[in-house]
Amino acid sequence: MRKFNIRKVLDGLTAGSSSASQQQQQHPSGSREPEIQETLQSEHFQLCKTVRHGFPYQPSALAFDPVQKILAVGTQTGALRLYPFGRPGVECYCQHDSGAAVIQLQFLINEGALVSALADDTLHLWNLRQKRPAILHSLKFCRERVTFCHLPFQSKWLYVGTERGNIHIVNVESFALSGYVIMWNKAIELSSKSHPGPVVHISDNPMDEGKLLIGFESGTVVLWDLKSKKADYRYTYDEAIHSVAWHHEGKQFICSHSDGTLTIWNVRSPTKPVQTITPHGKQLKDGKKPEPCKPILKVEFKTTRSGLC
Repeated sequence: MRKFNIRKVLDGLTAGSSSASQQQQQHPSGSREPEIQETLQSEHFQLCKTVRHGFPYQPSALAFDPVQKILAVGTQTGALRLYPFGRPGVECYCQHDSGAAVIQLQFLINEGALVSALADDTLHLWNLRQKRPAILHSLKFCRERVTFCHLPFQSKWLYVGTERGNIHIVNVESFALSGYVIMWNKAIELSSKSHPGPVVHISDNPMDEGKLLIGFESGTVVLWDLKSKKADYRYTYDEAIHSVAWHHEGKQFICSHSDGTLTIWNVRSPTKPVQTITPHGKQLKDGKKPEPCKPILKVEFKTTRSGLC
């Protein structure tokens, strides 16, 4: 068996350290090595996106086509993402040229088309039937700011509410204004002495498409008859409205307010709500009004076997 000599190993380490110190003396730290000439230039490179991953950044609007099962997501930078359900990993990306935020999206259900409303008061009609979605028509509002849009199922009329409280009706086929305008002062008449604020909600009665429910920010709600061009009922509440939803039978609707309350109204009883709920508020004793909460920004009126929710 060969013997291991530790002294030779130590001698080798000593020789290695002495040679390294000699090299440092020959090349002081202050001296620079010769520079390498770079031959690559900026024109040799091109920056491009190869993949987008994850949920869209700063989403601002959502819409869903329940028949074709397509989810549309709009963002604050004007981007539009389309996700077909049942096909994971498949999506389509589009971009509005203006870059303005998308405030609302409305599908033409099962027709392969989509309406987008932007913060620059422009409406766009997208064609989704082709391989690459494209804008077919655009409509710009110059004198009024767009705040809410509603497109009833299988309807050719798009209802556009504005900051001034007026509602304009757009023909979806020609994407032009129809001339039918619901003026705010005609809608509220003597129910309020002041301006009702911007339009925050528009929806048609589930059982009668000729009846339009209009919600104003101040707390006023109007049931408008499209044929007679007048208001059937007016409903007033002290708190600002954020969202409105119909019951599926069309006899009641619910409103969410800025103080965290929910009010349920019977269509034919406009004097006061049939029920007022503060779902997130602390209930006080002696029948006092619950403490105000943060606003409820969105409400849906659904039914279950045990009742409403």
